[in-house]
Amino acid sequence: MEKIIGFCGLICSECPAYLATQKDDDNERRKVAETWSKEFNANMKPEDINCDGCLVTEGKLFSHCKVCEKV
Repeated sequence: MEKIIGFCGLICSECPAYLATQKDDDNERRKVAETWSKEFNANMKPEDINCDGCLVTEGKLFSHCKVCEKV
């Protein structure tokens, strides 16, 4: 897979949300939601874990990426 770097410097092609979305893997989405909920003290659900990367003009963006001023 080609290395994709978002506007913020995050490496999208290594991001668990991006990878789960590209694989369309609900089990991976669930794992990421559980991990990030604990890690970031947030209430994330598997359906929150969807992202096609901020460099695309259309597609899904993870909530964290939606607040970026460059998107």
